[in-house]
Amino acid sequence: MLNTKTNLFLGIAILLGLVFATQLAWTFYKLETKNITSEFEQIIDLQVASIERELTLNFEALYAIKGLFNSSAEVTADEFSLLASEIIARHRNIQALEWIPSISHAQRESMVESRRQQNAPHFLISERQQQGQMVQAKQRDEYFPVYYVEPFIGNEAAFGFDLASNPKRAAALNLARQSGQLIATSSITLVQETQQQKGFLAFLPIYNGHPTTVTQRKNQLSGFALGVFKINDLIDSANLHNSLYGINFSIIDATTSTNEVLYQNEAIESNTDIAYSKKIPLIGGREWNIIATPSAQYLSEHRSSTPIVIFLLALAFVSFGSVYTYLLSHRSAEIEMAVIERTQQLNATKEELERITLLDGLTGVANRRHFDSYLAQEWSRAQRNKQPLSLIMIDIDLFKQFNDNYGHLAGDDCLTTVAQILKITVQRSADLVARYGGEEFAIILPNIEDAYIIAELCRQNIEKAVIPHAYSSASDYVTVSIGFSTVIPHDKTDYHSLIASADKALYSAKESGRNTVSSS
Repeated sequence: MLNTKTNLFLGIAILLGLVFATQLAWTFYKLETKNITSEFEQIIDLQVASIERELTLNFEALYAIKGLFNSSAEVTADEFSLLASEIIARHRNIQALEWIPSISHAQRESMVESRRQQNAPHFLISERQQQGQMVQAKQRDEYFPVYYVEPFIGNEAAFGFDLASNPKRAAALNLARQSGQLIATSSITLVQETQQQKGFLAFLPIYNGHPTTVTQRKNQLSGFALGVFKINDLIDSANLHNSLYGINFSIIDATTSTNEVLYQNEAIESNTDIAYSKKIPLIGGREWNIIATPSAQYLSEHRSSTPIVIFLLALAFVSFGSVYTYLLSHRSAEIEMAVIERTQQLNATKEELERITLLDGLTGVANRRHFDSYLAQEWSRAQRNKQPLSLIMIDIDLFKQFNDNYGHLAGDDCLTTVAQILKITVQRSADLVARYGGEEFAIILPNIEDAYIIAELCRQNIEKAVIPHAYSSASDYVTVSIGFSTVIPHDKTDYHSLIASADKALYSAKESGRNTVSSS
């Protein structure tokens, strides 16, 4: 009877020990799975931030091209080639940079002849037939040919190609023209592409003057700065230290009705229980979604043998439960601390990437994207609170002559120095100094009724820096022309009207002889 009770007790003890060990091992397995999933999602978040930063840096090249055309009445092929080649040398992922003028049918013959006289004797406005052959473009009211292209070698097929002849390209051209914003196409097969890699184009409209309405933008269009990108090259360049090893990673264009797959790494057997989806903020008016799943190999490499060890130890030493529980708790605390440290490192890296995304890579002040976002935010705030909002527009006087005579390295140093002087001059944390484009800067001043004092102080401080500029007709040193405007926003206007007003004042300052401040 005693043996029976002992055996029963022993059996119950073993059964309870087995249940306890199984439950404990399963709990730890789920905790480990949760930590692996969390780290996996953070890796994808960092990858998305890196892709966004890569796209932003490459798109900045188009604003540099726009600055060249805005600062010169006529840009020659050599001038375009010099700037574009310097940009491409810094941004290897750009397939090509192009200038796409708007040409009416009446201008077609003279424009073709003019381009042929500029060391391009075979220039022809062309289009692609369904069979893939390039032929002379049919008659249209308006053409958008590739007039300048850098590099030329490797992109010969695109030279002279009329983008209005292709529906996808024409749709993006029209949207960019009407909105005044940078617009990207859906995925396309590039004219110069010989493989199956997908690409896309990004258009930045350039106008004669400063139109503020759709009709004005349509009538005053000069052309487009165009960037040609290969999607695989961009994504591969943004890959952080091969962090996508063992991960199925796809990019979907959610703007299209079919949710087109733009990029997909080599297919790996996936674990369908874990999947992560994340949106990339609007890319030139398009919405890209990231879908990622870990492979079985990825999970295997990130799992430890701890759950099995726990099961065996718990089963073998169930009678020493208290000691074992202590050891397990200690081990869990170490793992949790390691996860916390890893999470902190990943978050710090993510924050740094987000910070870089908002800054101009050369000058260190806010970039154009940050400027647009911050101005829209402060406009809404001022509109709600019925408070004034001021905008200062600053342009370095005769900067093209500075670049032409001192070189682009000296020009970059000059831009950096001017940016830092402006940043030091503006003291309030709510004020934002941004590089608006090329040699033009802007300062957003919330809740300031008269920006003249700050604008004049900026002008004086830059003049006091005595940066030599022997080729300036305004002064022997680098000077700036400044325009500013202040409004109290109301419901019938948007922040573009403030930009237009400040820009008008800047134009007035230039017309008044430069090195002066004007208001509007």
